[in-house]
Amino acid sequence: MKKISTLAALTFVLLLSYTGFDVKAMENNEENIPEIIDGKTMSIQEVDELLNSSTDHTIELTDQQVAEQYALKKDVSIEKAYQEMSDYSVSGKPTMFASPSESCSWLATNTAITIPGKSGYKPNLIVYTEICRGGAQYINTNKKPLLQEFQANPISFAGTIKVELFNGHFYYIINGNFYNSTSTSHSGTTGITSIFSATYTVGTTSNYYASLTTPRTKRDVLGY
Repeated sequence: MKKISTLAALTFVLLLSYTGFDVKAMENNEENIPEIIDGKTMSIQEVDELLNSSTDHTIELTDQQVAEQYALKKDVSIEKAYQEMSDYSVSGKPTMFASPSESCSWLATNTAITIPGKSGYKPNLIVYTEICRGGAQYINTNKKPLLQEFQANPISFAGTIKVELFNGHFYYIINGNFYNSTSTSHSGTTGITSIFSATYTVGTTSNYYASLTTPRTKRDVLGY
């Protein structure tokens, strides 16, 4: 009986090798699917703690949590935050809304960015994208990211952050400088199709810290 079991196992392995089926590759692919953390019961402080960490996270939040986060970060009213959340406009006109059979929510992502020559400091790129679920789960590429900025206190960023949305991921390109102990102003986010550029300026450039230019880099969100 033991010989039969051994023979069967050997035959199975040979069959996989013959067909070119890579079991290890499949296992690694499954492990690479990012975890989406259910943050709908978390406090603002708990969410901020995750987004400030050196580990990349993807967190699903309620509309109220997102509005509160946006209002706090941008120093605006909750009403203004909800207005920004509902803005499907790239050029001032509505584009496409989800169908009645779909439900949409927000995912907050942080991506720890390495600055050349500054190994002890990694600012977090924060991007909030809307995802919709119907027959499938996908990023709403018609809606600009609600937040597209660095969480880098006390370091400030001046430059551009370009985000290109796809159904299951986004690409980012960053070009600019970091400064110590100064204020940052968001000069606006503009979009062409699914590519959105956010521009930031600083109050003073006298406290230069470092420069950063990244290649076009993929950030997985939904696992595809």
